[in-house]
Amino acid sequence: MTPVSPVHFPSQYSCVFFDFDGVIADSVDAKISAFGQLYAAFGDDVRQAVEDYQRAVPGETRFEKIPRFHTELLDVDLSPAEVQQWSDRLSDIVMEEVIKSAIMPAVHDVLAMLVRQKIPAHVVSGTPQDELEIIVQRKGLAPFFQTLRGSPEGKSSIVRSILARDGHAASRCLLIGDAMSDYNCAETCGLDFLGRADPARHPFPAGTMVVEQLGAYFFAEDAPKPPKTLSENANLRRKAS
Repeated sequence: MTPVSPVHFPSQYSCVFFDFDGVIADSVDAKISAFGQLYAAFGDDVRQAVEDYQRAVPGETRFEKIPRFHTELLDVDLSPAEVQQWSDRLSDIVMEEVIKSAIMPAVHDVLAMLVRQKIPAHVVSGTPQDELEIIVQRKGLAPFFQTLRGSPEGKSSIVRSILARDGHAASRCLLIGDAMSDYNCAETCGLDFLGRADPARHPFPAGTMVVEQLGAYFFAEDAPKPPKTLSENANLRRKAS
């Protein structure tokens, strides 16, 4: 059987940025459970509130969430050193669970296709940098990515630095994510955006292209081009309102 050729590659984009949890790895539930375990000693109500927030706002970094949880749920203000200590505890809980998590469907095929087409792929994640590098290496995915970047640096700052470093035009780059933090990064930086989520239930504005599996976009003969985040999406939102 002749394989289906990707529609937009290699001519449409010069590089692709990927979020990690929920896009590359099926690790969203592992992160939710890990945050719950981190706060389990403070009672069921606190644990549930932490898990609910992690479920609703997956793209925010732990360096933002941990001080928020302590302040709003425990009435405790943490110093930067204490935030790091709590982050280290979370890393101890979450690392093996994320490493054990499955790779999302079609991801290996998509990454292999980008390598064949010589289109660089970059991971831009809210996971701490050192932890991200270990996870990607342990999952055998490091050869597919030119860059692995995580927190505490913000996603928009990371994307802009990679664009400047490699000389890519933002209009010829695609960002794939599963949270509004990813969408906002794409819009801020002027990248096209593709949502990886259930098309019937997702957090993105009306008109955003969303696929449940990446293969539905990368390997579909009639796959449309994602709307521009700055102009076309705005027009689609106005039409939908």
